[in-house]
Amino acid sequence: MNSKTGAVDPSTHAESPAALARVDNPSADAAAVEARESAAARAQLNRLMGELQDVRKQRDEAFRALEQAHQETLFRLARAAEHKDGETGAHMQRVGAFAAMIAEAMGCPPDYCEILYKAAQMHDIGKIGIHESILRKSGPLTSDEWRLMREHPRIGASILAGSEAPVLQLAAEVSMAHHEHFSGAGYPQGLVGEAIPLSGRIVALADFFDTLSIDRCYRKAHPDAKILEMIRERRGQQFDPRVVDAFFGIVDRLVLAREAINAAEDIADVTESDGDWCLIF
Repeated sequence: MNSKTGAVDPSTHAESPAALARVDNPSADAAAVEARESAAARAQLNRLMGELQDVRKQRDEAFRALEQAHQETLFRLARAAEHKDGETGAHMQRVGAFAAMIAEAMGCPPDYCEILYKAAQMHDIGKIGIHESILRKSGPLTSDEWRLMREHPRIGASILAGSEAPVLQLAAEVSMAHHEHFSGAGYPQGLVGEAIPLSGRIVALADFFDTLSIDRCYRKAHPDAKILEMIRERRGQQFDPRVVDAFFGIVDRLVLAREAINAAEDIADVTESDGDWCLIF
């Protein structure tokens, strides 16, 4: 305003272009507010997503630790079952190694061979439910004792059942199937041929090969030549022919693996090894 005339001086009250734009376009202020609110919402969402990822990471780590503890507990239970039967942890590892090597020779995927190496070591976990008077009996079992003995695959499968861990699912399968015969004369289900899971067919031969090579309370160990002859005789009867053929294709490597594990038994707890089976031998 001019002090002398009292008139308004237009030059002193001129609006800026931005102000004029807001007057001319009232929605501009609302758009700016909306943009700021949208940016704040995105920032808050990003923070929440980051926190959710942290929670999920902590949850997954807790689940992995719990799963590992569960597997370790069952592994030690399997080892206790072997001790009840007069065996050592080395038998478990030998069977696991043999099974993985045979599976590899049959063209099974590396991941399957690795899981089978661990799962096969729990094949006799069900013996924890069989009394030592039966497991360590030096003479022939009575019909009632044999009936109880034949329950150990079911016991083992029930102990291992219900887990979401692939290794324990396969271990349950192995426990139930490793005494089935290709001809159908095995137990506990009397499965025939390829109705028997591949894991059971492989572990059946791996366990047979190892068990006959060690002293038991009711017999002495057999020489390798005798064991190999028995396996050939049982091809197509007790054992899957494909598994037998793969076995004989790598039998020299299997013997070397057995010697390596036996040599390690006195200087280390071989059942604690968590290395790659294919690199051990």
